[in-house]
Amino acid sequence: MKVLAMQGHYGRALELDLCAPCHLVWFDSIEGAHLAGPSLLALVGEMAEAQALPHTALKPTLGCMRCGGALRTVHNPSRFGSSLQLECAQRHGAWQSFGQFLQQKGLVRPMSSADRHRALQRDGALHCVNCGGGIHQNDTVCSWCGSVPAVVDVALLALALDPEGATRQHAVHRKRGEAGSLSCAACGAAQPADGGWACTSCGATLTAPGLAEAHRQVSALGPALAAHAQRPAAHVVQERLARQQPALDRQRSRAREMQAEADARRHGGPLPSQERQDPLADWLQGAAGELLSALARALRRWWQR
Repeated sequence: MKVLAMQGHYGRALELDLCAPCHLVWFDSIEGAHLAGPSLLALVGEMAEAQALPHTALKPTLGCMRCGGALRTVHNPSRFGSSLQLECAQRHGAWQSFGQFLQQKGLVRPMSSADRHRALQRDGALHCVNCGGGIHQNDTVCSWCGSVPAVVDVALLALALDPEGATRQHAVHRKRGEAGSLSCAACGAAQPADGGWACTSCGATLTAPGLAEAHRQVSALGPALAAHAQRPAAHVVQERLARQQPALDRQRSRAREMQAEADARRHGGPLPSQERQDPLADWLQGAAGELLSALARALRRWWQR
């Protein structure tokens, strides 16, 4: 078992447990959602290195990392579909396979026939995105770990690493390839079946047949992501401020109204809110006051009988 010290959003310290031979990661609560870009990149790198090890089947005695208790299979919904986890019955956390973690974040898609043909033409073999084991051309699941053959969407992986766009000018952020297509989704140029996983015309990154290759594609973003974590890029700061501007304008407007009301009370003048009242509202308010006064007088006369 390997303990990974990671950094979450806003400098929060996280500690993950990675079982390299069984290709599983243990997350306490929702730690997976708290991973910052540099930490997610490091975790993908650790997963890619672990795929060099032979896959070890899950033991029936596998339990919770915190209490050793029994686990239950859960299917957690996400915007990319259902994700499977082995969750502690006491909710201390959950085990999740590499492939399921990537699927939960929408970073992989099922391998199409075009993907299989392209990978076989280039590499002569197909490999599981979860455990790295070899799979046959017509396999619907990996015979080693039971995962569905898939490819990594490198552009979406780059977006997950940098959702604020601090490295948006990098080529890896260009449009992703469509499933089963042998043409570039960025420029539309036809791609040879035995070509690479990047467009031969515009250089846009498409997909990667393995986790190690996907990690190599996005590892160039590492220094920029680390620098952004220490000091956000100027254009990102401007975008953050622009998103906050409407709320700031509303707060300033309300502050001006409150100041005007305070000044009116101090000098004995009408309140700004009273000056803006509708004439009909004034009449209704006066009529209601007169009606209440009449009712009070009637009750007083009845009581004095």
